[in-house]
Amino acid sequence: MNPFSPSIQLLAAIWNLWQSLAADGAARLREEGGVDLKGFIALGYLQAQPYQSAELADAMQMPRYEVSRLLSDLEGKGFIQRLRQQKDGRQVQVRVTAAGRAAWEKGLHTVETVTAPYLAGLDSAQQQDLILTLAGLVRPPEGEKK
Repeated sequence: MNPFSPSIQLLAAIWNLWQSLAADGAARLREEGGVDLKGFIALGYLQAQPYQSAELADAMQMPRYEVSRLLSDLEGKGFIQRLRQQKDGRQVQVRVTAAGRAAWEKGLHTVETVTAPYLAGLDSAQQQDLILTLAGLVRPPEGEKK
């Protein structure tokens, strides 16, 4: 019998899973795709559509200043470009470049390779249930209601 409360068990399980995934995955993403995990996730959002940096920060549930630094790094690598809006020059739209798409594609292969062993014991319905359960545990950003 585990002497810890479900809260501690949850944190320990998430921590252990994260450490296991991150140990190999983060290093491989940097080596193979030239991007860290946060950068890879940002590029993933930008594959679907351009974002304003504040919108991207909200989607990623990260502070705006942190996303600003992340975008500067991605821009320096040529993975994104920031374009001022013609209607309102203060608004900047972030778009992925061809190099950013290529880095994301390389990263996608890496992520799928790293996560495959963890998902191998689950059928597709169980995988989806796990993903939905974990997503349901995420607290919405401050000010939003679930």
